[in-house]
Amino acid sequence: MNPRKPALVDAWAALGYARLLVEITLRAVNVLIALVTLASAVAVLVSDVLVAGYRAHHRDALWFVAAYAAVQVVMVVEFARGGRLVPWLALAKAAAAYFLLANFLSLWPEWRWWTPARYVYQLFDWGKDTRLGLFTLVFLGRGTFNTLNAMYFTRHWWGPLRVHSPLLGRALTAVPIGVAALCVWAFLTLVREEATLYSADAREVAELVVQDLECDAIRAKVGTTTEDLRQRGARRYHVQIAYGCPLTRVTVRTEDGRSGAALLPRPDCCPPGS
Repeated sequence: MNPRKPALVDAWAALGYARLLVEITLRAVNVLIALVTLASAVAVLVSDVLVAGYRAHHRDALWFVAAYAAVQVVMVVEFARGGRLVPWLALAKAAAAYFLLANFLSLWPEWRWWTPARYVYQLFDWGKDTRLGLFTLVFLGRGTFNTLNAMYFTRHWWGPLRVHSPLLGRALTAVPIGVAALCVWAFLTLVREEATLYSADAREVAELVVQDLECDAIRAKVGTTTEDLRQRGARRYHVQIAYGCPLTRVTVRTEDGRSGAALLPRPDCCPPGS
């Protein structure tokens, strides 16, 4: 008997157990994510139907919220039982994450208020003086995790390519690995910038400016941006107000170049027909 054979059998069995553990863990994580997201969507749907003014405030479409909840139900069922839709669902999650990241600056201010998963984002909103939780959710959670998640559940598609065409296979799999690394880099960059460029004092000034904004001014200036200087004690601040519907953004910069911002969601201030 070959003395190496039992060792090889044991190593192969250990590898099989490791793969099974990874799959069970990833499926469980996907189920948990879908359950939390489903809970948020159901809460939004119930509030839209039962709470007066809630639907108008968030400008929700009932059909979209219901469809969003239905998708999460499919996610729970498929990942729980390891169904045949799992690879496609993993790819869909990654594609949605890439769309959000590619349009982050334009989508994020309104998406966080409009999405049926808004309560999930609130779980990661750790206070006005840091965006670390949101950066973690968006870049590490939605970006890096969903990329690696999609790679794992589609491995039976690209795996043979690495065997039969090693160069092409490695080139193709390098792309998602690069995307995952890029998301980590963006996360670290934003955390570093927040630490060096963020000003709690400027954010407080931005919130004071937001409190003074009236609907008449928002309606009259939707789509425009104004800039002026404000005085608070001995310090001067450069204030920029981007009037929008349903979201107005106030950005304040201090004299030393640091900044803070505040958002004002006021769909009730939108001009008729907007």
